[in-house]
Amino acid sequence: MLTTSAGGCATNEFTRPGHDGHDQGPVWLAPPQLPPWPVVWFSVDDGGEDGAGCHAIRRWEFAVDDGRSGPGPGTLVVDPGDRGGRSAWERFVAQASEIMERVPHARWVHYASREPRRLRECVAAYGAPAGFLERLEEALFELLPRGVLRCVRLPLRSHSLEEVAAVAGFHGQGRDLDPGAVVASGAERLLAMRAIWRWMLEQGPKDHCG
Repeated sequence: MLTTSAGGCATNEFTRPGHDGHDQGPVWLAPPQLPPWPVVWFSVDDGGEDGAGCHAIRRWEFAVDDGRSGPGPGTLVVDPGDRGGRSAWERFVAQASEIMERVPHARWVHYASREPRRLRECVAAYGAPAGFLERLEEALFELLPRGVLRCVRLPLRSHSLEEVAAVAGFHGQGRDLDPGAVVASGAERLLAMRAIWRWMLEQGPKDHCG
């Protein structure tokens, strides 16, 4: 059946069942509808709550990616020093603001709902410049519901980032990037999202809008 996506792109909705009538591996439901490059991979690694009522952020992880060379040096923040307190938040706000000025149309790709919740908590706890939260929230793109679940059915009981990335062929260790490009210990979630994204574009139906 031919349908029209929200972006005005015609797509074919179909599945690919196995020859015995059962699903074998990924079943594509629709072409991937992903934003264009560049994107900003974005993840929050958190722990328990800190004294201000905000979840203690162990790492703010983000990296600009143009789709060709991968995330570059200096675009990933790994800051376990104050467990995500005010100092780490202020550094994140400053660097995120600079990125939004430099690549204003880039979508900030995160995996599930944790990142928007942590952003709102930290703004409430520590504050932010006028318009910062609204601008960043407008740029967010939640990869699991808006990307993965809309276009492919996977033979998984859990759709955790790790399990979906494994289907996409990613098994950690940062093997798909130059080791000097990012800090490997903090980049795993970003690299996993990038692997899923590229897998959908390469293996999914080709009449996508990305």
